[in-house]
Amino acid sequence: MSCTRPESIPFPSVWHRFQAKAPDSDAEVTYVVQDMPEDRFEDGVAFMSRFFPRDEQMNQVLGLASDSVAMTGVVQLWREMLKLKLSVVCFREGSPEIVGLNVLGVASKEDRIDEKFASAIFQTIFDTIGYVSQQANVFQRYGVDRYLNAMGLSVDPTFRGRGIATEILKARAPLCRAVGLRLTSTCFTGAGSQKAAARAGFQEDFSITYGELRAVDERFVFPGIEQKPCKYMSLKVD
Repeated sequence: MSCTRPESIPFPSVWHRFQAKAPDSDAEVTYVVQDMPEDRFEDGVAFMSRFFPRDEQMNQVLGLASDSVAMTGVVQLWREMLKLKLSVVCFREGSPEIVGLNVLGVASKEDRIDEKFASAIFQTIFDTIGYVSQQANVFQRYGVDRYLNAMGLSVDPTFRGRGIATEILKARAPLCRAVGLRLTSTCFTGAGSQKAAARAGFQEDFSITYGELRAVDERFVFPGIEQKPCKYMSLKVD
């Protein structure tokens, strides 16, 4: 995933503001979704490492968090993607505390799909997402050569139940317009992120259950979630 952020776009920029409940009361407060500041990149990696490997269901059932080799690969990928200066973070206005983070990059037709990793777990996750994205065929479906993609969306558990994931996803549209992209697409692997994406305007391109994935590749075994769907979803940006 690579993209050159136009130098004309101020960094960091705020892409979205919204009102939602505070974490400790029913009072409405303002949240902002903005570029992840460069001096907070490592905080972002720590945030994602704390929540995403344990909370996302594909990672959870494969035991990603307990595989140090896999986590090393994931962290390296996040660091490389953060350097693109496309990832967005959610803060309460006036607070430095990370509420949520979406690690973003750009997928293109020229990207390699045969990356090899030291961890079998991370390789399985990467290849599963790769297969689902290939079946969605968004390049042909939407007539684009590139689109905004993601490798992880997480919200601090303290702030969940407030629609924050949906608002973070909404921020992708103005970001895409600014960097000249007409589409954002992602593999949404769990019910929570799929519902958030639908509320943000994403449409389903391809869906397959985790049980059906076993017939695609014998490595694609996801105990306990066989009946649940893995979906590729897209949002067109005018």
